[in-house]
Amino acid sequence: MTSKWLNHVFSAWQLERPRASLIVLFITWKFVLLSVACTSPYPGYDTSTRLLLPNETSDTKGQHIFGSLFTALVGKLTRWDAIYFAQISHRGALFEQEWAFGWGFANLLNVLDRSLFGPHGEVGSTAIVGILVSNISHLLAVLVLYEMSILIAIPSPSTTSSRVAFVSASLHIISPAGLFLSAPYAESSFSFTTFAGFYIYAYSLRAHNHDRVGLRDASLVLSGLIFGVATTFRSNGLLSGSIFCFDLFECALDLFTFGELAKNLRRSIFLVIAGCFTGIGYLFPQYLAYREFCTATDFQQLPLWCSRRFPSIYTWVQRHYWNVGLFRYWTISNAPLFLLAAPMLLIMILSAVWIGSRVDQVPLMKHQGANASRASIQDGWISPVGLASARRLAMPQLVLAILALTSYHVQIVTRISSGYPLWYWWLASKIDDQRSLRLVKWDISVEWVVKWMVLYSLIQAGLFAAFLPPA
Repeated sequence: MTSKWLNHVFSAWQLERPRASLIVLFITWKFVLLSVACTSPYPGYDTSTRLLLPNETSDTKGQHIFGSLFTALVGKLTRWDAIYFAQISHRGALFEQEWAFGWGFANLLNVLDRSLFGPHGEVGSTAIVGILVSNISHLLAVLVLYEMSILIAIPSPSTTSSRVAFVSASLHIISPAGLFLSAPYAESSFSFTTFAGFYIYAYSLRAHNHDRVGLRDASLVLSGLIFGVATTFRSNGLLSGSIFCFDLFECALDLFTFGELAKNLRRSIFLVIAGCFTGIGYLFPQYLAYREFCTATDFQQLPLWCSRRFPSIYTWVQRHYWNVGLFRYWTISNAPLFLLAAPMLLIMILSAVWIGSRVDQVPLMKHQGANASRASIQDGWISPVGLASARRLAMPQLVLAILALTSYHVQIVTRISSGYPLWYWWLASKIDDQRSLRLVKWDISVEWVVKWMVLYSLIQAGLFAAFLPPA
C-alpha cells in the first residue's frame, strides 16, 4: 500500500486547479535544484566552463548580488555536454565529434540567440538561451503529459483519472534527469516534442476508433512530423517510429482477417508517411555531415566513415570517440555506473513488459472496439483506446532500456528516460493505491522509488554543478 507520506505529498495540491498546481510545484522544485547548484563548489575539478565563458565566470565583485548569482548559475549549468551545445550553437559544428550532439537543438539555440542578442553575441548568451529553452520546454512537457494522461483516461466524474494524470506530471517534474532538464541540454526539448507527438498519436487512435478517418490520417502525419523534430534533438527519438511499424503490422493482420483492402491500404499509406517523417529527423543531419565531410575537395584524405556502406557520422563518432557499442561498456570499472542506472532500468523494463503483456485487453482495430470496451479493466483509470496507446508506447521505452543496458553509456538512462511517459503512468497508478491497473505480482515500494528520484536529483545537481560525474 502507498504510504501516508506519499498520499500527503500528492493530495496537498488542489486537483480543482491541477495545471496551476503543477506550475507551482514546478517552480518550487526548480528553486530547490538551482539552489543546490548555486551552493556547490566552484569552479570544480574542470575549468572548461571558465575558458568557454570568461565573462560569465570572471570575478563578480562589485556586481549586484542577483547579477552575481545569475552569472554563477549560468557557469554552473554550462557543464559537461552543455559546453558542446553552447559552443556548437554559437559557431556551428566544426569537428567530427560535434555532430553527435543534437543538430536540431543546436540550431534552435542558434536561431533564438541571434534573434534575441544579435549576430555578434557571445557564447555566454547562447548558454543563457539554452537554459531558458530547457526550463520552458520542461514546463511545457509537464503540461502536455498531464493533458495526454487525461486524453487516454476513462471519461468519468471520478477523480481517479485526474489524480493519476496529476501525479504522472508531478513525477516528470522530479524526474531523476534532475538538473539536465534545466541546463543547456536537449533532454527537456526532446521530452516536450516526444510527449506532444505521443499526444497527437493517441488522438489519432481515438479518431480511428470513432471512424473519423480524415482526422486520424492528419493526426498520424502530424505526430510523425513532431517525432522527426524530436529525433533532431536526440537520436533515440527514432525509436518512436516503432509505433507506426506496430500499426502497419496490425493493418496487415486486419487485412487478412477482415479484408477491406481500400481502408487498410489508406491507413498504411499514412503510417508510412508518418514513419518517413520520423526517419528524416535522423537522416537529414547525417546527409548534411556527409555533404560537408565526404564530398569536400580540400581534404587530403576523406574520413574513414565516408567509405562505409552506410556512411553515418553519428554511429562513427559514438563508436570511435566514446567507445559506444554492444557490450563495450561492460567492464569491471563501470560496474558502479550500472548500479546507479539499475533502478531506472528496472522501472522502464517492468512497466513496458507489464503493459505489453496485456494483449487480451487491448483493442487491435475498430472491429473489436465494442468488445474491447467491455473487456477493459472496470476499476481502472485508463480507457480501452488509451490502453492501446500505452501498449504501443511500451515498444520504444523497452528498446531504449535494452540499448542502454547493452550498448550505451548506461548511466545516461536516468536522463534520457525522462522523455517516455509510460513509466510515469505506471508509478502514478501504483501511487493511486493500486486501484487502477494491477502492476506486477511482487510489490515495489513506490515510496522508496519517489524518494530515490528526489535524492538522486538533488545529489546529481550538486555533482553536475561542480563538474563531477555521473553525467
